Amino acid sequence: MERPRSNLFENSSELLRKSHGTTVVKSKTYNKGEKMKKILVLMILLVVISGCNEIKKTTISGTVSNSGSPVSGAIVLLLESDLLTAGMSLRNGTITNSVGKYEIIRVESGTYYIPAIKDENGNWKYDKDTDMFGWYGERDTLTGLTIPTPVAVTEGDDLTGIDIDTLYVVP
Repeated sequence: MERPRSNLFENSSELLRKSHGTTVVKSKTYNKGEKMKKILVLMILLVVISGCNEIKKTTISGTVSNSGSPVSGAIVLLLESDLLTAGMSLRNGTITNSVGKYEIIRVESGTYYIPAIKDENGNWKYDKDTDMFGWYGERDTLTGLTIPTPVAVTEGDDLTGIDIDTLYVVP
């Protein structure tokens, strides 16, 4: 005597449950859920990676040195003029790493003067009698001092080699 078709399906389903510890329906649902999780993780990674490129979109980078030696812990600023005033805040810049390298990200379009200041007393203010400073620019052949050179930034630029190679103390 032949069994009804529904009983055969239930029996085969029962065999799968016993041999694999799960049902076909659960197995398919589990696989779909895993695929969705993997796709979601990939989508999040793509958004994060592309977002990091957008954040870093316009950059200025270089090194700060003094007499050929890298200056670590110097503060590199973007200024709209070539004036440093005593007591000005140094909190809106970036700091050089242990080999004197720096990178400023998310720079808005404009023209900037770029000084580096070694905040010797750590008060986050420019003290002209104490703190050493230097500019990105050309060295004057008569005085030996660096003449600040403005840097024009356009959206999407990746300006490298904006190096400051001499720091001074103003008495």
